[in-house]
Amino acid sequence: MKRFALDRLPELRASEMQADLLSAFVRVGILVVLVATVALSATDGGIHQGAVIDIGLYGLATGASLILAWRRLYHPILPFAFATFDVVLIVTHMHIMANTMGLSAEMVSVPASTLMFVVLIHASMRYQPALIAYIVALFLISVLVTSLLPFPGMPMAMPQRMAATGLRPMGEIFAFDVLPPVLVATAGTILVLGVYRTRRLLLRSIDQAARSARLSRFFSPRIAERLSRDELNGLSSGLRQPVAVLFVDIKGFTSMAETMSPEELGTMLSEFRERVTECVFRHGGTVDKFIGDAVMVVFGAPISGPDDARGAVECGVDVLKTVAKWSKERMSSGEAGIEIGIGGHYGEVFVGVLGSGRLLEYTVIGDTVNVAERLERLSRETDCPLVTSRTLLNEAGIPNDGARWSALGEHTLRGRTTPIEAMGLMR
Repeated sequence: MKRFALDRLPELRASEMQADLLSAFVRVGILVVLVATVALSATDGGIHQGAVIDIGLYGLATGASLILAWRRLYHPILPFAFATFDVVLIVTHMHIMANTMGLSAEMVSVPASTLMFVVLIHASMRYQPALIAYIVALFLISVLVTSLLPFPGMPMAMPQRMAATGLRPMGEIFAFDVLPPVLVATAGTILVLGVYRTRRLLLRSIDQAARSARLSRFFSPRIAERLSRDELNGLSSGLRQPVAVLFVDIKGFTSMAETMSPEELGTMLSEFRERVTECVFRHGGTVDKFIGDAVMVVFGAPISGPDDARGAVECGVDVLKTVAKWSKERMSSGEAGIEIGIGGHYGEVFVGVLGSGRLLEYTVIGDTVNVAERLERLSRETDCPLVTSRTLLNEAGIPNDGARWSALGEHTLRGRTTPIEAMGLMR
């Protein structure tokens, strides 16, 4: 059987496959109940041959459903095919039992309706409102057809019996002919509405989880969760707000790339990005973008807080320690060591979504970003792996006591006319 692809909603596909397996086991339970019912209703003449055939057919269907579910084979028509089999088998089986016990055909609707509740509840596990509506409609049609037409073993159909015995009391007609189908239809309607609502909630939950998973590649889990719930406004039109920006770059990457194969280079970059990202998320920051061997990190966008500057500085220190440890591991295994430079600045930027149509990018732009990138380049000219502006340290509340940070003086960075007072983290 061809596997039905649900690549667009793999989570829903997994849920339906799990429901298939559970449904198959439920069928086993129903089969046991049917066998016990037929055995207990046996007369002195033994079990009716038709009942034995029905039980055998249901057993074959149960085995088929187990095999399909166990092999994880699925097609959207299968639930409807099994539902058709169940309804037809229940109606015919109840007629056979009625004939065996000497009951009239119209009294079949009572036990048949009772079993239909089991079928409806069974079908509700699949989160398909159309399947439940189909079962109800098929049952009502089956009861109507078997009541109006002659049935094997019955002396005559309902119209003929009514002509021979006269009009039946209204209470009997309501109790045996009207009430059971009405109850099944009512229960089916309630289940359709309930399953429809449940399916919508399930799809909404799957969509939110997928959006959160995509966002979590760039944002910390806390920010990704809020973005997936659309709690933030103004991103499309843009905002102006203060943020802390870090640039992390590998020193000597060009020369390293000349001596490494493409596979080795790709592996090294992936491991580098993974370690930097873990540090960023640990301190509540956002990975704005990857630029080759560089990583642009933002604290304070899209959600700003009082500790954005301090989080950025602590993140920079954490990245240095993490990469230094990773570099030692690489050198111990005979690979080239990794040395990085980090630049950081704090100031006002534009925050929002840039682009149009399908080419959209959430990012921050402004002078603050340029200064952070220039300060990272300054780290290559000094003995300080982390160079920040004095503004960033002031916002972070870090004192200028000279114990850890060294004043690098004012620097006029490329593209700017106003000098920036730089501070470097001592090794």
